[in-house]
Formats: sequence, C-alpha cells, structure tokens
Amino acid sequence: MTPFLLRKRNKQQERYDKRKLKKSLRRSGLHEKTCNELVEKMEKELSREVSTTKLHGMARRELEKHSKVAAANYHIKRAMELLGPTGYPFEILCSELLKMKGFKTKVSLNVKGQFVSHEVDVYATRADMDLMCECKYHNSRTHKNDIKTALYVYARSLDIKANPISPGFDHFLIISNTYFSKDAITYAEGVGLGLISMNYPDSEYNLVENIIRYKVYPVTVLKSLKVSDAKSLLGEGIVVIRQLKRRRKFVQEHLGLDHDKMEKIIEEINCLLAKAINSKRGDL
Repeated sequence: MTPFLLRKRNKQQERYDKRKLKKSLRRSGLHEKTCNELVEKMEKELSREVSTTKLHGMARRELEKHSKVAAANYHIKRAMELLGPTGYPFEILCSELLKMKGFKTKVSLNVKGQFVSHEVDVYATRADMDLMCECKYHNSRTHKNDIKTALYVYARSLDIKANPISPGFDHFLIISNTYFSKDAITYAEGVGLGLISMNYPDSEYNLVENIIRYKVYPVTVLKSLKVSDAKSLLGEGIVVIRQLKRRRKFVQEHLGLDHDKMEKIIEEINCLLAKAINSKRGDL
C-alpha cells in the first residue's frame, strides 16, 4: 500500500495508520469483517496526502450505508465539539445522561460552602446516592484537564461539605468532553473524586460509551439536521435527541421545517434510540 500522510487540524502531519482507522470503525459497533472491507475501499480513494477531516467524512459516509447507528457512534467526538462555544449545552447533556441512570437533576445550582458560594453545574439525586457534578467543556478536543482542575474541584467539594446546611452529596464528579492527565487521574482516584471523560474510566465506561449505552446522543450527531439548525436548538436548551423528539412541534415551528423534513429527522432519532452497541453498564 502506498504510504499516506494525514494532515491534522493543527496543520501537523502524521503517517496514516490503518490500525487506528480500523479501531475507530470497530468502536462504532460494526463487525470486524465489515470494518476491513470499508478500510480497503477507502484506501483506494485516498490521495497521497489527506486531511483528518476528509478521512472522517469519508468514513462517516461509508458507515451511513451500513448503519445509521454506527455512523452516529463514529461521529460522537466531533459532534461534541459542535456543542460549544459555551459549556452550558454540555451541562444539559450531562444532566440528561444522569437522568437516564435514574437520577433527578438540577442544572446550575448555587450552593453555599463554609466560606464562599459555589455554582454546581449539575446536582443529581437517586435513592442510593447524591451527586454534585462539575462539567468541564473544552472547544479543543486535544485539551487535557490537568492536576490543577482536580485540585480546584476537590477544594470546592471540601468547602461545600464543610457547610452543614448545604445540600449533601455522596460523590463529587467531574465530567469532561476531553481528557484527564495522568496526574489528575492519580490525584482524583486518591481523594475519591469521580471522573468521566474521553479517556476515563476505561473504554467500556468512558463518556462516549456512556452516550452510546444510554442513547444520550447530542442533536449535533444527526445527519438529517443542518449544523446551523442544531446550533439554533442548542440556544433553546434542546441538546440531546430525546429532547428534540419530545418537543418536535416546537422544533418544527422554530426551524421552519416542512412535514417531510421533520419526519426524516424523527425517523433518524427513532433509529438511534432503538439500537445501541453492546457495552456494559456502570453505576455512574
């Protein structure tokens, strides 16, 4: 095979790695044989130098021909980037994820600590536990939450816990759409901070697998919805596809969609909600 160069969005180049592409396609939920066939087909269409954006687009189009669910799963990381630039839509997504795990949630709750007040992004309660969550959203997928993030959030949790009249919690959780550094993970594990991100806890419980397992897809993952329309819905607090389905009449009127276009969107949503890849379920 002719060697390819991949041009990343930061303008740097790296050698194309067939194994990486196969792994990402496999994570979408397709069988290995199908993934191998797709890789062979795509390689015949690649030029000597190709951007990662173009490669992603090619893969997504090929996946669409086999499975809308696999295509959506493959697109989750990029769809998360479209939730910005503010972090509020991500807070709603985290809240919806916790709801699917059986929690009742409140978003943006002001809580008094022993010394100062704190805005808790998501407060979640369930019969067996209460959670306070810090939602760390970053527009750059390569951004890492370092040790300072873990130190800062843990200090906040101690100040809140020290106030006897503040809402109680069993666990303080940091959810991020990017990654945690090794030091941040080591420290969080040591002091008992919960973490959910793209690289933690592991490949079966990380944020992407949580989204797939509990079907909390962001509206930005939908192929049938324009990016500009998805952005408009984010401004209305409609962040995940279940919300869109529940408010279909409002969405249709707000976006000025005709009946057929709305039905196409709902059809795609129903497809994503009906199926998911086989991953294990965690308590958090």
